[in-house]
Amino acid sequence: MGMKNIEKRSFFYGLLKSVVMFWHNKVYYRRIIVLNAGNVPKNELVIFAPNHQNALMDAMAVLGTQPGQPVFLARSDIFKKKFIADILTFLKILPVYRIRDGYASLKNNDQIFRKTIDVIENKNGLVVLPEGNHAPYRRLRILKKGIARLAFQAAEKNNFSKDIKIVPVGIDYSDYYKFRQKLTVNYGEPISLSDYYDLYRENPNKAIITLMRDLSERMKKQMIHIDDPDHYETIDHLRTLFAERIANRLQKNLKPLQRFRSQQEFVTLLNEFIHRDKDTLDNLEQEVQAYTNEIQKFGLRSWVLNKQKMTIAGFLWRIMVLIVFFPVFLYGLINNWMPYKLPVVLASKVKDKAFTSSLKFVLSFIFFPLFHLIQTLLAGILTDSLQIALIYLVSLPLSGIFAFQYYIAFKKFRARWRYSWLARKQNPEIQRLEKLHHILQDFIYRVSKKEKII
Repeated sequence: MGMKNIEKRSFFYGLLKSVVMFWHNKVYYRRIIVLNAGNVPKNELVIFAPNHQNALMDAMAVLGTQPGQPVFLARSDIFKKKFIADILTFLKILPVYRIRDGYASLKNNDQIFRKTIDVIENKNGLVVLPEGNHAPYRRLRILKKGIARLAFQAAEKNNFSKDIKIVPVGIDYSDYYKFRQKLTVNYGEPISLSDYYDLYRENPNKAIITLMRDLSERMKKQMIHIDDPDHYETIDHLRTLFAERIANRLQKNLKPLQRFRSQQEFVTLLNEFIHRDKDTLDNLEQEVQAYTNEIQKFGLRSWVLNKQKMTIAGFLWRIMVLIVFFPVFLYGLINNWMPYKLPVVLASKVKDKAFTSSLKFVLSFIFFPLFHLIQTLLAGILTDSLQIALIYLVSLPLSGIFAFQYYIAFKKFRARWRYSWLARKQNPEIQRLEKLHHILQDFIYRVSKKEKII
């Protein structure tokens, strides 16, 4: 299927999507939380507008949480080689040309824009990342006007007789780069383009500016948006360290939407505090930096300091469990080491760190099935038994996931025991870390109580 028919459904693309999305939704990410999926209109003309923080993974987040076969727009420089361009077109990705690609190339956008109109009218959905490029920050940047121009051109083609819905999408990652993290995709209430038709007829440029302003505000409401770039690190560190603690103080067993909203409120409070009380800001930033340095020095996480210190009985129980399951871990480690390690090593060499997760995802999707197939064939040849080979094949992914979770559990156990041991020995550096932890935690509680959040 070429660009000519890109808006039409493809059987082979649908088959590929089901396989890739299984890997994306069930293996690569530990958990995917979809919020407000009911806001996406059914059987209507729809454009999705997600924030862009994590390269290819942002597009995958929408694709993995929406049915059908939406079409995506991407920068044109990745289409330079015909072989790559053919693959991208099969994957329902269209190029968008920018001035940096050469002024003469901008005329190619006319054909692309005409094709996007076909996509919108076919009701499969068009996905446009309006920030234009990615940046690994929890902050919405200035939006490009291309999405508005596309939408109004599509409406104009139909003499403004059809409404087009623009759905703001907020995407958030518990970690941008690591395997088996949590992904949250939040769909906002759609913007009806028809609300801007009268203004567009009178003044197209003003309508575009107004739409972009409204879309920006809607997108910010669906994501974690740290508004202050000058103090981004301080706010994000406090969010990472204590937002979960604040959510638990609010209410036990918060639902995913409530937990997400509590993080948004938490960030908003910190934004407001920093602008209102700059006198304490310098001291706060120093304390946050000192706390971060100390916690990294000991290889700990903030949650460890929130837990009760491990007792001897607790230590012995966990050691026993780890010993019992160690053979299973070792089996999974040996049989999955290469397909796990290769993507990590190769992704570490990429210059743009924002592509790390994208490269890990693509390479892991290729290497795990490839290695498991080769291993299974070798097992069948060596044992001369199809039954043993099939049992071995089933055991490979299951033991791989187990080995990874075992490794995480071991790291958590080691961190808790190390902290408990040093705290009981009254290590002066740990005591300083605990003091900073309490200072920052008390500060967060005071800010939250003042705003009646707690």
